[in-house]
Amino acid sequence: MLEIFVIQLIAAVLGAISTAWADWSYNAARIGRRFHAFWVSVSVALICLPVVTWTSTVFLGSGLLKQAAASIVIAAVFFGVHRNLPASRAVRKLSSDVAQHSSASSALRHPGSADKLFSG
Repeated sequence: MLEIFVIQLIAAVLGAISTAWADWSYNAARIGRRFHAFWVSVSVALICLPVVTWTSTVFLGSGLLKQAAASIVIAAVFFGVHRNLPASRAVRKLSSDVAQHSSASSALRHPGSADKLFSG
């Protein structure tokens, strides 16, 4: 039991790193939306793999039935995540958002500076 817990913990950590890397790559415009959706779906499905495999072994024994049940559950997780990811997400540049936010908040703190902000 402890062995499956350690394996699941490692899978969760690696899956989280992989998902974060996919999000970073997508937000940096290094990969497209389709590949991002595929990458995240695979990562989430692989996070579930150790527990699904262990559960199917415990309840179904070893053999073809166990493999079929585990495959169906992992495929359902993959397609469920893939289907529920947003269709598109606007890629934002952090530096421009910060600059706009800081100049707008500066204008709110100093009422006379609003003229400078909108004068062009």
